Amino acid sequence: EFGSEFEGMSYPTLTAYDGGGVKVLFDFEKTDANSLTTVIMATFKNSLPDPLNDFLCKVAVPRHLDLVIGPASTETLRSRGGTMTQTMNLTRKRSDGKPLKMRLLIEYKRGGRAVRETADVTDFPADL
Repeated sequence: EFGSEFEGMSYPTLTAYDGGGVKVLFDFEKTDANSLTTVIMATFKNSLPDPLNDFLCKVAVPRHLDLVIGPASTETLRSRGGTMTQTMNLTRKRSDGKPLKMRLLIEYKRGGRAVRETADVTDFPADL
């Protein structure tokens, strides 16, 4: 196929979290199949009728992974469709085939009330 040699690997979008009106989608990019680093573009979506303020996502990974998180595009998800994006670089310390996994801690304020949600993300595409 013309031009395909210049494109990175392609992976399906993963719904990492979906609850309480908040959805987290992960899109993945790798420069080549053998790279130990996966770039994750996280998109946070608010479907609630209220804006979500002081929005923050903390991420924990097991010891066999290194994680570098870029700055969030915003701290406020406006009501009914507001989004925030954040890039994460996830690197395996060794190519030992251990699975990718992470835990998300999502914090925000809705109507002045603090909300905390956690999610374990384990269903990454198999060939990452």
